[in-house]
Amino acid sequence: MNYSEDMERLAELTHKLVSVFKNYSVICLSTHRDADPDAVASVLGVKFIAESLLSNVRIGVVFPEGLNRVAAKIVKSLRLEGDLVTVREPCDLVVYVDASSKSQVSSLNTAVNPDYVVIDHHETNELAEGALLSIHLRNMGSTSELLTLMMELLSLKPGTRLATLLIAGILYDTKNLRLARPPTFRALYYLTRLCNECLEEAFSIMTTTEINRDEKIAVLKGISRAGLYELDKDFILAVTCVGAHESSVLKALITSGADVAVAISLRSGETRIYVRASHKIISVLGIPVASDLATYVARELKGSGGGHEGAAGLSLNYEVDVAEVLRLVRQFFTRLGMRVNILEEGRWINKCS
Repeated sequence: MNYSEDMERLAELTHKLVSVFKNYSVICLSTHRDADPDAVASVLGVKFIAESLLSNVRIGVVFPEGLNRVAAKIVKSLRLEGDLVTVREPCDLVVYVDASSKSQVSSLNTAVNPDYVVIDHHETNELAEGALLSIHLRNMGSTSELLTLMMELLSLKPGTRLATLLIAGILYDTKNLRLARPPTFRALYYLTRLCNECLEEAFSIMTTTEINRDEKIAVLKGISRAGLYELDKDFILAVTCVGAHESSVLKALITSGADVAVAISLRSGETRIYVRASHKIISVLGIPVASDLATYVARELKGSGGGHEGAAGLSLNYEVDVAEVLRLVRQFFTRLGMRVNILEEGRWINKCS
């Protein structure tokens, strides 16, 4: 689907969403665990749309496991804490925003078998099947821009704080516009016309985020225990075991030269696996490497997962044998016709066992 077709489809789906909202009295908006700026901006974007168009609806937001460090800083800087209010009564409609798999969302205080809507931009979305309405446009660089374009279609003008948050969400998911797509610039144009200074403020908040001591230690530990594997002598796969700040650990591994980075986190009765892939390996292989790898491992281990071409994850409701994870990761690349050789086994398996 090209840009113009996406916009036509979005216009149709936007008006369907408004019609759906009118049939419910208590709507809960939820996103993925450890919500990032795109997730938070998208949730509050949906809240703004619903509250602008409906007078008799009660809306609450749900952030499973809270906000990540960057999102929390932005919300505090923009004084948006008061907008993160959860409805205490059962929801009769749930809207899953910027979430692509069942493992990413928590159980909500809902009515029996409530209807649900999906609004997302990830490469794959397993929640879309069974949704009352699915607004899943993978050609968008972020869910924040998707919501912004919906506002434009509805002639809604967000205030300065929400506009700044939406811009921050766009910047976060597009890696400061390095992954921007045509809809990204249209959304930014709409927001900056409403608020000249919002782009500068969003950049300022995003670039002054301070890394705390715990995160620094997690990154250094994750790198020091990583195992390194060669993919066809062209690419490097790094696998590590961490207990926190997985995203920062993976970012550091990719920045340090890994083409694919996998972080495994074992928690009480649960396993989470996070994947990142470099632009180079995505371009050469011509596939959404991170989302395909996460989906493959999740399917083989009876879990749930998905994500973007460069960033994805999966969750298992048990503590996995990490050697089995490595076997499946190697098998994934072997099936692509690549040879997988050990460069350095590292200490990650012992740390994960």
